Amino acid sequence: MSESATKLIKFADAQCLPIGLVSAIIFGIAVPIVGYKVGSGNYAGVLCVVIIFFFAGLKLKTDECKAALRSYKVTTLGLLSILVFTCVLGSALTRAVPLDPVDFKLGMIIFFCMPCTINSGSVLAKQAGGNFASALLLTVMGNMLGIFTCPLLLWLFADLQDVSFPVGSMVWKLCLTVFVPLITGKLLQELPTSDHLVRRTVATYNKHITYASNALLVLIPWMKISKSVIEGDFQKASLFDMLVVLLWTSFIHLLFLMLNYGLSVLCKLEVPFQKAVVLVGSSKTLPMALTVLTFLPSDAGQDGLVAIPCIIGHMGQIVIDGFISSAWAAHTKDSQSSKTTQISLPSSPLQEPAIKEEADTAPMVKNAEQLESKA
Repeated sequence: MSESATKLIKFADAQCLPIGLVSAIIFGIAVPIVGYKVGSGNYAGVLCVVIIFFFAGLKLKTDECKAALRSYKVTTLGLLSILVFTCVLGSALTRAVPLDPVDFKLGMIIFFCMPCTINSGSVLAKQAGGNFASALLLTVMGNMLGIFTCPLLLWLFADLQDVSFPVGSMVWKLCLTVFVPLITGKLLQELPTSDHLVRRTVATYNKHITYASNALLVLIPWMKISKSVIEGDFQKASLFDMLVVLLWTSFIHLLFLMLNYGLSVLCKLEVPFQKAVVLVGSSKTLPMALTVLTFLPSDAGQDGLVAIPCIIGHMGQIVIDGFISSAWAAHTKDSQSSKTTQISLPSSPLQEPAIKEEADTAPMVKNAEQLESKA
């Protein structure tokens, strides 16, 4: 296999989720009938969500979460940022700005009301040299608490005054499709049967489970977009509108990054914990956003159009955070290298004669002391 082909395969492997999401949009627009048929009745979409969070439960690591619990300041700041600060900032600014179409605006508000990403945030924090245990703890707790906070935030910020918005019903459905599968997967992982067979199997096929989760995640917007094309919803949006969404969601994400960095510095967190708070606390999850779309009332908007800003915002933040993660890791490595160089510098030539002179005069002083004692 040629070197260029190897690089292409590695790139596709590292960026499989963004590539899959873009492919889902293109295929859903080009051949909408397939996704429309698969997604009819919404049963396939709900099943995808359940399996995604079941896989997430299978991969949860208890030891790392316990280790991170001691960093209460990091956990408190991170959760406040994930569930309150970023949600309020992003949703309030988006609601105040005149953006069209209305379904795109609703999609962005839904996206900003979500907790942090399930996979990419903690992974990018680890790649940046951050504390992975804290990043993972923030991810787990943020998504569990987000099940209860995001319906309330949507009720406050989404422009759904004329729509019957069942907050209690949405919390119940999110518990059944997110919380229950997550806990079920975790309990299965902890089973001691056959020397923790489930845990060993998950560790062996970890990469395959990641691919399966990404594939299921790609299927959800594919079905939504296919439905919107069949029903003619895409005629209400243009390429310019999508570009505006990309610019706006990227701008808001940069605000999140600056806010979290400022707060982590203000709280005097160590650099590894700063990276965990910044990269995890600034991200927003796509699976839960698409899950919320599944349970939105039919008169809230065309869910296919509402899904597009969520997908665009998710892909934009992955690209931005990918660059930041690499740059931050390189910066930290360079800083550590420079400190190591300063510590390991040899004594200067000017100091060596003084040391030698001191060593040469030591016997003379000793002899003088001996003469004095004899006298």
